[in-house]
Amino acid sequence: MRYEQDRNASAEILRLLIQKMAAHPAAFTPPNYTVWYEVVTGINPALSKAVTSLLDGGHPLDDETIENLYSKHISEVNTDEQRQRLQNLLGKIAGFTAETDKQAHEFGDSLQAYGNSLKQDLDAPKLGALINNIAGDTDKMRGSMQSLQTELAASKQQVEQLNKELESARGEALIDPLTGILNRRGFEGAVKLTFDDASALAKGICLLMIDIDHFKKINDTYGHLFGDRVIRGIAETVKSKVRGQDSVARLGGEEFAVLLTETDTAGAQVVAEHIRQSIERAKVRRMDSQEQISGITISIGVSTFTDGKNIVDLMDQADKSLYVSKQQGRNRITVFAPA
Repeated sequence: MRYEQDRNASAEILRLLIQKMAAHPAAFTPPNYTVWYEVVTGINPALSKAVTSLLDGGHPLDDETIENLYSKHISEVNTDEQRQRLQNLLGKIAGFTAETDKQAHEFGDSLQAYGNSLKQDLDAPKLGALINNIAGDTDKMRGSMQSLQTELAASKQQVEQLNKELESARGEALIDPLTGILNRRGFEGAVKLTFDDASALAKGICLLMIDIDHFKKINDTYGHLFGDRVIRGIAETVKSKVRGQDSVARLGGEEFAVLLTETDTAGAQVVAEHIRQSIERAKVRRMDSQEQISGITISIGVSTFTDGKNIVDLMDQADKSLYVSKQQGRNRITVFAPA
C-alpha cells in the first residue's frame, strides 16, 4: 500500500500539512492535499526534492504548479490501462499491415496482368496506356509502403514509451515508498537471485535482521511523523554502511533486513557494529518543533549461510538472534550459534 499510516498518524499529518498548504495560493484540492501529504510523510523523495527546489527558488505553489507536481510525481501508472493501450496499438499495426499486404497482393496480380498484356502485340497508344497504368500502380504501392514504414516508426516509439512506463511501475512495486529501499517483495526477489548464483553462495552470505528499539514508545512520545523520520533515517544509515551489491529492505513496520554478499560472519559483525554505533550517535530533528532527539537505538541479529541452508533457515536464525538481542537489553548484536 502507498499509504500505511493509521488514523492517529494521519490526523497528526493533517494538522501539519494544513499549515503548509495555507502558506501557498493553491486551492485546498485533493491533488494539493496529496502533494503535501507525501511531502510531509516523506514517502516520495522525488516529489520532496522538487517541492524543496521550488520553495528555495521562491516559487509559490499555485494551482498550476500543484497540478504539475501531482501529474509528474504522484499519478500512479495504471498497468491495466497500459496493457489496453498496447493491445490497441498492436491491433492498429496488425490492421495497417493487413491492408498493406492486401495492396501488395493486388499489385502482384496487376503486374501479372501487365506481363500478360506485354506478350501481345500492342500499338503505341495501348503500350503508352499500359506503361502509365504500371507507373500509377507502382506509385500507389510505394506510397502504401512509405505509410506503413511511417506508421511502424511511430508505433515503435509508442511501444518503447509503454515499456518504460511498465518497467517503472514494476520497479515501484518493489520499493518501500517511505524509505526508498526494497520492500519485502523486492527483497525476496534480490534474495532469489543471490541464492540462484552458486558462485555468490561460495563467496559467503550473511543476513542481518534489524529492529528499532522501543519504537512504539517513540511514536507515542514524539508522534508518528517523527517515527517515520526515524525509519527513513535508519534506512539511509543502513544503506550508507553497505556496498552496492548488498540488499537492504524494510520488511514492514520498524523491521529491516540486510543481505550481505561476499561476507563471512566476522565481516557481518563489523558491518552490524558500524550500523549500530552510527544510529546510536545520530540525532533526529522533529518537524514541528525542530527539536533534535537522540538516544535512538537498534537491535541486530546475524546469521551466516552454510551448505544445506535456504533463505527461510537464514531468516529464522537471524530472527532468533534478534530476539536474543532484545531479551538481553537491546542496542546490541547477537550472532546465531547452533545449540
